Amino acid sequence: MRWLRPLVVYLAAAVVMTWPLALHPRMLLGAPIGPGDPYLNLWILGWGMQAVLSNPASLFDGTVFNANIFFPAKGTLAYSDHLLLQSVVLSPLYAITHDVVLCYNVLLIASLVASALAMQALVRIVVDSEPGAYAAGFAWGFGSYRFAHLIHLQLQSLYFLPLTFLFLHRVIAGRRRRDVVLLGVMAALQAISSIYYGVIGGLALIVGGLALAIGVGRWRNLAVLRRLSVAAVIAGVLVLPVAIVYSRVAQREGFGRNLYEAAQNAAAISSYIHVPPGNVAYARRGVLHAQGPERELFPGFILMALAAFGAWTGWRRDAKATVLAMAAICVVGFVLSLGPDGARTIYAALHRFVFGFAAIRAPARFAVLVLFGLSVLAALGVRALPRRDALPAVAAVLIECLYVPQALTIAPPLQTNVGQWLAHEPAQGPVAVLPIGLDADATPAMVQSLEHRRPIVNGYSGQRPDFYRPLAETINTFPSRESLIALHDLRVRFVVTREPIAPIEPNEPIEPYVERARLAGGTIYQLVWTEELESRLGATATIVPPPAGVIPFKIGELAEYKVAWGGAGVNLSAGDISIAVEGPPYRFVVKATTAPWVARFFEARDVFTTQTDGMLFPRLHERDQNEGSRHVMRAFIYDREAHVVRSGPTVDEARASGAVTLPMLPQARDAIAALFYARTLPPTPGTRVKLPINEAGRNLVVELAFDGLERIPVQGRTVDAIRVTPTMQRRIEDRQAIVSTVWLSNDEHRVPLALDVAAGFGQVHVELATYHP
Repeated sequence: MRWLRPLVVYLAAAVVMTWPLALHPRMLLGAPIGPGDPYLNLWILGWGMQAVLSNPASLFDGTVFNANIFFPAKGTLAYSDHLLLQSVVLSPLYAITHDVVLCYNVLLIASLVASALAMQALVRIVVDSEPGAYAAGFAWGFGSYRFAHLIHLQLQSLYFLPLTFLFLHRVIAGRRRRDVVLLGVMAALQAISSIYYGVIGGLALIVGGLALAIGVGRWRNLAVLRRLSVAAVIAGVLVLPVAIVYSRVAQREGFGRNLYEAAQNAAAISSYIHVPPGNVAYARRGVLHAQGPERELFPGFILMALAAFGAWTGWRRDAKATVLAMAAICVVGFVLSLGPDGARTIYAALHRFVFGFAAIRAPARFAVLVLFGLSVLAALGVRALPRRDALPAVAAVLIECLYVPQALTIAPPLQTNVGQWLAHEPAQGPVAVLPIGLDADATPAMVQSLEHRRPIVNGYSGQRPDFYRPLAETINTFPSRESLIALHDLRVRFVVTREPIAPIEPNEPIEPYVERARLAGGTIYQLVWTEELESRLGATATIVPPPAGVIPFKIGELAEYKVAWGGAGVNLSAGDISIAVEGPPYRFVVKATTAPWVARFFEARDVFTTQTDGMLFPRLHERDQNEGSRHVMRAFIYDREAHVVRSGPTVDEARASGAVTLPMLPQARDAIAALFYARTLPPTPGTRVKLPINEAGRNLVVELAFDGLERIPVQGRTVDAIRVTPTMQRRIEDRQAIVSTVWLSNDEHRVPLALDVAAGFGQVHVELATYHP
């Protein structure tokens, strides 16, 4: 009975604040939008539950992480939170209903209720106040943070954090081995339930545990340290299998966020007075306004007042240690939520040295620790109130939390014509659903893939493989030659288009695609290859640039450059670049290092190497990028005969049979080889040369216009230089065009003297500093 009442109360609150979801749990999705993160989490949950029911061993051997998106990438479930723990719990319901939408909605409501109950348990034992437990439960389970992130189902998994702190209190206060074990288990479950909260909660445990031990005078007690160490080992052992998977995927794909990216999704101080648009007390009345999911962090005036009162009374009475711990957690959460623009030194150090910290895209989510600390402190405040004032205080907290969604999105259909056709088609093979979206528009195809379970080229997640954009751009031109080459090399069997493609004329040669079904949801084509079709496809040529001329450089050449950035009326040193020629026959090494002030936002120590033949066609391009704590290694092998480029984290993996293979235009060079090739061309004014470029798998055409001589300042003097204007041409222009100009020396070396690049990020000027022929 003691837990039945709060369960009913919190369940009623969850139903009201997600209304009318409880009436239509199969028709609606508990989110204000569909495609995007809600569909991503719907797919993640569905993938996990299907794996539990069809192949439970995959959870233990790690193959469950080889999900079906971003084909042919591996470990794609680890590109975001995996929700496997939640999938295990919900799999019986899925086995009965086969309804992933219902399971999603049940998980959402259950997460709100379970979080509130967990906080209730913590406060009941630590604070010993029933009204205070309800106040903290409402604030923690239904605060603004929750509904600001209604589209992020994975961020609702905050049910273990209060229990972790409950057992932390017990471990520091007592000696029971059971509490030590449970502390380790709860910490591990929090990390497993959400990788994000594994990092955030881990830091909170360290800070809160230290403050709590200081508060009770046991921070030097060896027995306490031993117990905490044992709990840490237990948590580490339980989390290790998942951590290894995420670590390997991050290293292989070079995942991570630099400080500049993190700053874009950090909180501002003003974020703490913004509320989600469905907040009844403030947003609906126009008192406080919405700012977007990452910046709607208002904890509530009543909650803050109660927390301040609780901190004051608790410090003066019997709760000094709890006040110290919760205050420390609030401070840490607030400071880190401001991201790199807050306490930059602290944030940068954590970003560099703490495992998993660099993966945090939105530092604003550290604000959940502010809400956690305030909830417990507010419970102390309610405890200190006269009995007649306690219930009105709890009611006031609830009213400030009260949220009614403006609208819930219609759930996607569980069965589609295309999905059912692919599910029942006996011919096996991956699928490309066109157009392949580059962002949230890829998620409908992911949800549909739960019907047929085939690998799909489409994908959307917290991260994505580096080959995805160029591959999507190429395949979206279907049925062009480049798209057919990409589909052939990827072994894609079926292509789904929104509309039927133009029919082949009778006098045209047969193409390798056959229409199999024309359905309401799209047209399905099957790719059928023959030796004749493969030969004809590989024989087609497009642009043939002139051969390389007289080589104007020698092995041993070294050019060093200074990079300056201009924008908003400033001109600042941005870094250094060196370009060296090694051999034989040619190996070009480009090194780039950012200036110290730039490194505060984006630190880079990158090395790019291209090996070519004697005619300056690339054979191998390697990248070794060190950007803060992010280390990316990538190799690209250029196969001129097959007109493809193969990529992988290392040269051996790029050569392996399972390497990602993308089409390459005949006669293509990479950017570095193209620069040295351009130096061999006769610089006759008015000459225009088109050459194909394949840069990390992306095909484009560059036209070089030799504009004649121009006097420019270099190294403090004015010289005559050959002005060259490159213009890039792509099939798909999805970003602002980059305008650039290169000046070559007017001598036998034709060494690049300067480069100007103008784009959305400002003006970059690169100028030769030293040259050794």
